[in-house]
Amino acid sequence: MNDNFINEYFGIGIQNGKTPENLGVLWRTAQNLGATFIFTIGNRYAKQACDTHDAVKAIPYFHYDTFEAFFENLPKGARLIGVELDEKASDLETFEHPRRCVYLLGAEDHGLSRKVMDKCHHLIKFKSEKSLNVAVAGSIIMYDRNLPKPRS
Repeated sequence: MNDNFINEYFGIGIQNGKTPENLGVLWRTAQNLGATFIFTIGNRYAKQACDTHDAVKAIPYFHYDTFEAFFENLPKGARLIGVELDEKASDLETFEHPRRCVYLLGAEDHGLSRKVMDKCHHLIKFKSEKSLNVAVAGSIIMYDRNLPKPRS
C-alpha cells in the first residue's frame, strides 16, 4: 500500500506564466525528470507546441484560478517550495529537497509576490545576478532534485 508520508513525489508549476512556449518546455522537462504532476495558477494555456512529448496527457495537469485555490489543494504533507531571487531564499546548491513537495515558479517579469513567498515552506534561488527564463529555472531545479543529495 502506498504511504504518501514515505514515498517521494513532486509537482511543479507556474503562476501567471507569460508565454505558452515556456510552459510547454517546462511540461516536457517535468515529464522527463520525474514530476508527478504539473499545474498552472492564473494564466492557462491549451495545447503547447513545445510539449512535443504531450506531457499534459502523460501526467496529471491541474489549473487553479487563484493562488488561494491552489494553496487550499496542496497535497497533504507536501512542502511548498517557492523559486525566487530573495534574500531569505536558500541556495539551490545546498538545499535538501523535501521528499514530498511542490515547486512554484513565478512569471519572469514579476516573480512571486511577497504574499505568496510568505506562504511557502521554503524559498530557493540560484547563484545568478539576474532572473532566468522560467522553463530553464524549473529544469535546473528538477535536475538538482535528481542528484544524489540528502532529502529532508
